[in-house]
Amino acid sequence: MIDKMRVTRAGIRQFILSGCLLLSATLITGNAQAFNEKAASGDSTALPISRLEPFVVNLTSFDRYLQTIVSLQLTNAEAAEKIKQLTPIVRHVIIMALSAKESTDMLTTAGKKLLIDELREKLNKALTQWDKEMVSDVFFENFVVQ
Repeated sequence: MIDKMRVTRAGIRQFILSGCLLLSATLITGNAQAFNEKAASGDSTALPISRLEPFVVNLTSFDRYLQTIVSLQLTNAEAAEKIKQLTPIVRHVIIMALSAKESTDMLTTAGKKLLIDELREKLNKALTQWDKEMVSDVFFENFVVQ
């Protein structure tokens, strides 16, 4: 009888966990779908995002490197076209900023937030000769320090 209760409790836990995972996946998928529909409908509040090729840079300690994928949220649709044209400059600014960092500077969430702010500021400063602020936010899709 005790074994049946253990099995039943384990089954109930597994059922609840599965339900929570299914609910989470549904909510995430729903939010992503709503965002995609908003962007596809041409809604002016949906800002374009430019995904850059992966970066691998040596950090200042030389025994560590950073592998990351960066996406830029842009201020308008015209900025997306300009970013494509200015990709070498964008990549240069990001590589220089990343390679000037110590691995310990970027291991905490606060350190990553500071890096995001720094990248946004440096990119906008470098790109202002072509347009006003083009980058409204910076996202890391992958961030590995080894």
